[in-house]
Amino acid sequence: MTKLKIITTPDPILRQKSHRLSVAEIESAKIKKLVQDIKETLKAGEYGVGMSAIQVGEPVAIAVVAIRPTPTRPSLKPFNRLYFNAEITDTEGERTPMWEGCCSVLGQDGKPVYAKVPRYKNISIRYYDEEGVMHEDLIDGFLAQVLQHEIDHQNGILFTDLINESEIISFDEYRKLVKKDVV
Repeated sequence: MTKLKIITTPDPILRQKSHRLSVAEIESAKIKKLVQDIKETLKAGEYGVGMSAIQVGEPVAIAVVAIRPTPTRPSLKPFNRLYFNAEITDTEGERTPMWEGCCSVLGQDGKPVYAKVPRYKNISIRYYDEEGVMHEDLIDGFLAQVLQHEIDHQNGILFTDLINESEIISFDEYRKLVKKDVV
C-alpha cells in the first residue's frame, strides 16, 4: 500500500465530475490497488473519516469511509465501507448545520479549515460495493453527513461552496471550540 498525495484547492481536478465505474472496473486490480492506497492515505491522517478518489487525483466515483474516533470526536464508533458510484436518491427533513472540514481545503497555515455545513440527517443512497453488487440504503446521522461530503466531491463540489466564506474558521479555532464540548 502506498500513501498518496492529497490534492488541495485550488487544483482544478477537485472541480471535475468523477467517472462512474463499470462492475468490471470495480473488480479490476487497478481499482482494488487504488482503494488500498486511499485507505492507507486516510489512515495516515489523524482526523479524516472519509476520502473520495478525486482527492488523490483519480476522478473516479469511489468513496472510502473509515469512521473512527478522532481527537475532536472521540465517541465515534468505527465503521468502514466502500461506496462505488454512490448517489443520493432521496433526502428527509431539512438541512441542519454540522461541523465539517476537509483535507483538500486548507487554510493559509496548511491545516484544514472548518465550517458548519447544512446537511440532511437522513438520506437514501444507491451504490455498488467492492464486489459489484448494487445496494440501496437509508443512512442517518454522522455517516449521512460523511457520505454527502464525499458524494459532493465526486460531483466537483467542495463544502465551502455550500456556506458563506465568512463562516470558515481555522483548524486551531475549531479545536478550541470543540474541545470545550469534548472535555
